[in-house]
Amino acid sequence: MSKLTDSMPGPESDDRLEQATQWFVRVRSEDARVEDLPEFKRWIDSDERNELAYRQVAAAWSGIGAHAAAPEVMVARRNALDDARRAASGRWSVRAWFSHHVALAASVCVVLIGSALYFYLQQGVYSTGIGEQRALRLDDGSVVTLDAKSRVRVAYTDGVRLLMLERGRARFDVARDPLRPFRVQAGDQTVVAHGTQFNVERMGETVLVTLLEGRVAVTGIAVASSAPTPPAAAAEQTSALPPRQRNSAASVVELTAGQGLTVRANGRATMVPKIDVERATAWQSGRLFFDNEPLASAAERVNRYSKLQIEVSPSVANLEVSGVFTAGDADAFVEAISTYFPVRSERTGSAEIQLTAATE
Repeated sequence: MSKLTDSMPGPESDDRLEQATQWFVRVRSEDARVEDLPEFKRWIDSDERNELAYRQVAAAWSGIGAHAAAPEVMVARRNALDDARRAASGRWSVRAWFSHHVALAASVCVVLIGSALYFYLQQGVYSTGIGEQRALRLDDGSVVTLDAKSRVRVAYTDGVRLLMLERGRARFDVARDPLRPFRVQAGDQTVVAHGTQFNVERMGETVLVTLLEGRVAVTGIAVASSAPTPPAAAAEQTSALPPRQRNSAASVVELTAGQGLTVRANGRATMVPKIDVERATAWQSGRLFFDNEPLASAAERVNRYSKLQIEVSPSVANLEVSGVFTAGDADAFVEAISTYFPVRSERTGSAEIQLTAATE
């Protein structure tokens, strides 16, 4: 017999499972509020058996459908959650819902063992090649969409959901789980989220975070030194951050929906108070938006989608590029740059082209 049922015999066990089920539905609801979390944490912390009950509910639910990609299973799982929400107002119906689905989980797991193993094996490194995009559904229901020429490492444990973006860009659609924070590490920066949607991109040593929905906290931001700093330098370092986060001893920046953050190699951050969501997600539909983008970083993005690789000379690396381009059409990009800027293009190999100043 499990530790949970040993420590919670009879009706008390049923009552605790009922409470756990209600909390499970409440924190995953689309109507969930930030204000619910402190109350949920108090309930968890008040008795270790509460946490055990919650984990048992979550485990049973995962067995039903979180590991299965089949459309019919996902529909059934969504319908079951709708039933649970309706049942949450009645004590006995909630208990019946939980008992029924625990039994269902046992039978469904036999049928879905192949799918379950597939998702359990998602502990490792996943990458895309040039021009390739890939969506990964993780074992908690979260979805990671990898951009071209990108790589992510997945390392889930019982206590934390950790992913490391080693190169490129990815979108993260995070399933709610208050007991396991969702962390994305990119270089020295870590994005901490619960249920939300955001992009993270690595451009050399620079990390860009764009928040599409919800809230996240970004750690690894440079902290002001205790040594005297020239006024001009201090203004440059902090002017882009919200007033309450300037000169803070904590190296954390919080973002809300529609905001972005650029963190450079030295940890200094620049806040973007309002992002264009259409542009932030355009890469998923094969479009590349550039708005005063340095030519070097624009070319790096173009290179993710084309076998024709563009090299940019330092003499033109900081030219600011604006426009909309089709991902994969490197020739059109080079032609536009050569037409509107004093830039010369020269093929240096069968799949390489170099951009230099026209005067070189």
